[in-house]
Amino acid sequence: MSIMRLNEFKALPGKFEELITRFEEIVAQIRTIEGNESCTLYLKVADGIDEDDKLIVLEVWKDIAAHKNSVSTIDPKQFGAVMALLSERPSGQYYTATDA
Repeated sequence: MSIMRLNEFKALPGKFEELITRFEEIVAQIRTIEGNESCTLYLKVADGIDEDDKLIVLEVWKDIAAHKNSVSTIDPKQFGAVMALLSERPSGQYYTATDA
């Protein structure tokens, strides 16, 4: 059964557009990696309560091992450039669907 990885990132003030550009490049690469079933970039919609510059990368993988193996295929400099644009440590979790 496939697994989903939900990753959340929050940009430094004034860096949201640059963060989006960097993730568009990374998402395109992730989609080509063996074991990846889909990868989508989502932008947080301002709700009037919390207008943080956040984005989500939603990945679907064959299994957790495929996701973990994928990390070695992305240039570490790309990850470093992304980390420099973040205001806090990114968060991410694995999920699996129920039969309901």
